[in-house]
Amino acid sequence: MLFDIAENYNHYFASRLYDQRYPRPNPSCLALIVDEIRQQGSRVLDFGCGNGRYAAPLLEHTDAALVAYDISPEAIRELSQRQTAHLESGRLQPVLGDLAALREAAKSSERFDLAIMMFGVLGHIASRAARQEALTILRGLLRPGGRLIVTVPNIQRRFLKEQIAARQRNLEPGDILYRRRANDRTIHMYYHLYTLEEFQQELEQAGFHLVRMRAESVLPESGVVKSMPLRWLDRLLITVAPLRHAYGFLAVAET
Repeated sequence: MLFDIAENYNHYFASRLYDQRYPRPNPSCLALIVDEIRQQGSRVLDFGCGNGRYAAPLLEHTDAALVAYDISPEAIRELSQRQTAHLESGRLQPVLGDLAALREAAKSSERFDLAIMMFGVLGHIASRAARQEALTILRGLLRPGGRLIVTVPNIQRRFLKEQIAARQRNLEPGDILYRRRANDRTIHMYYHLYTLEEFQQELEQAGFHLVRMRAESVLPESGVVKSMPLRWLDRLLITVAPLRHAYGFLAVAET
């Protein structure tokens, strides 16, 4: 990788560009997570939590105890600052660092009932081998019968120009590099874009059983989270549009 992913995410959060683009969670995804917590149990791992886009409403609307993990110091700092009361109560445990830090933090506690990797976090992990390692570690942190909710971007709907450039760079199939501009600074990003078949295969190879697959959204998610009319339209489209037309795929998988 030609750039430091954690450092670029630090700038993404510190610039407030992330909050501007995604000021709230996807409501249909949040409802699904809340329902799974009620059915599966309240010990939850938010893998790639960012500054709390999903952690904050889950702490507010459920009785879940969350371990919130991210590689970005700025994201963890913002999350901790915004959720002081839940830090003090013990319901929120932020974890910063690599996968070894996550395993160490979880070692002395009970296994998780549910893990979430929302808004394409899995696709932001560079290389297939690293994604498989992350999924395998997640499976080991879940109790028997525990579940994972994970979303990834659809290769047929995302970054078509960047896909052409990636082929010219001889990147792994599905890998792209792209940029965001914030406060006169270029933020460099990596993404792996998925086919449905590849998504299911990666989950199965890590030891998960697919429970169901649906669209994360059909419309671009930045619009869905900002506009009430688009939110309602997207909720309808999810029920009627073929899955291959999804903007992102969502899987519920079980150990």
